[in-house]
Amino acid sequence: MQEAPILDAMPDFHDTLEFLRLRDRRSRADVARSADISTSHLDKIVANRIIPGPNSFAKLTHAFDLDFDQRQHLHELWQPSRGLPHAQELRQRLTSAGVQADLDGLDTRDVLAVYFDPLRTVLHGNRIFHRTVPGLAEADNNYSLWMFSPTARDNIDNWESEIRHTVAILRGTFGRYRDLPRARSLFMKLRATPDFSRLWDSTPMQVAYECRRLAPINLRAPWTNQPRSVSLGIGEYGESPDVLIGYGVSDTPAIAC
Repeated sequence: MQEAPILDAMPDFHDTLEFLRLRDRRSRADVARSADISTSHLDKIVANRIIPGPNSFAKLTHAFDLDFDQRQHLHELWQPSRGLPHAQELRQRLTSAGVQADLDGLDTRDVLAVYFDPLRTVLHGNRIFHRTVPGLAEADNNYSLWMFSPTARDNIDNWESEIRHTVAILRGTFGRYRDLPRARSLFMKLRATPDFSRLWDSTPMQVAYECRRLAPINLRAPWTNQPRSVSLGIGEYGESPDVLIGYGVSDTPAIAC
């Protein structure tokens, strides 16, 4: 039987379906039988890149052994790609909402705070955040790009585990916004970094979503001359569904979403 393909491109429903089948070394007839659909129908879905109806999709999903995040990822690939306002528009919304005063207040409490869009483009951050993420401007003000920079490698003790987590989050994000031009542009920039390509190609179907983060980030903080462990909490910004807000607290349990 044909080997499972490397999922090296933007996430795609049909490519993922074929990957799952070949990963499990199953024929289309076997998958169709498990899903209680005809083999000819499955052939049309894959070969002609047809999006199945809700009933067939639900049956196909249950034909594979998937965890909760993987099921969510496959569901988002089945759905149309989402749109997203430009980062500058989102920044203006936050400026109009007066978020800078809140960020300044969190600085005085030694709480890291940052607003970003789902692609991890930083919209606003307080002084602690920018001190923690030096060189962000050189990474297009995108936290994901920064994570694969030499600066991030030097500043984060558990960098390898962090970039693995970043890739898992990006797999879900890119699946959700796969047809968005700036998502595709970000993907190509990340593909140009060897460590992203290494992990993206070697961890197919490893997907995570922001709120399920448990482990802290271990930083080498030059301004304290001591290691610093920062626990992060990520949630949606209530005034705009296209904005996320992250909080970081040193040496405390992770903030629940």
